[in-house]
Amino acid sequence: MYKDNLMRKSCGCGGIMTIHMHALIYSAKIKITQVPVYTCGQCARYEPLPVIKRDLGKLIGELGDTPPGRKHLSFADRNEWASVLKETFASGLFAGGLPELEETIRSAIQGRIDLLLDVYRVAVDMSDKTWMEETGLRLSQLTAQSAESAK
Repeated sequence: MYKDNLMRKSCGCGGIMTIHMHALIYSAKIKITQVPVYTCGQCARYEPLPVIKRDLGKLIGELGDTPPGRKHLSFADRNEWASVLKETFASGLFAGGLPELEETIRSAIQGRIDLLLDVYRVAVDMSDKTWMEETGLRLSQLTAQSAESAK
C-alpha cells in the first residue's frame, strides 16, 4: 500500500520530523485534540500531515469567528487518518521502534479500508444513499491521497 516513509521526514533546519498527535488551540477558545503532525526534534517546528490538511482547514472554516459553546473536540472523530493514528499510538509501545510502528500503521490503514469497504457494500445492499456518501467520504480520506503526499 503506502511504500514511502510515513513516520519521518526532513525539516528545513536539517533535523528529522516525526509524527505525533498534537493539540491545537483555535481562537484561544477551542482545543482541537488528536491532530497528527510532524514535529522536528531540533527546532521544534511542527506541521500537520499533508493528508489531513484539507480536513483540518475545513473544520477550522466550520468553526468560523464565533466558536460554538463546545470548548474541546477531537480531530480523530472527523478524520480517518487521525483516527487510525490515534488507535495505533494508543495500542502500546513498539519495541522495534519507528519501523515497527510504521508497519503497524500501514496494517491499520489497510484494515480500516477493508472495514469501510465492507460497510459500503452493506450500504449499497440497503440502497442507503446517505450512508454510502458518508462511507465514501471516509474511504476517500484514506485512499484519495497518493503515497507521495503522505510524506
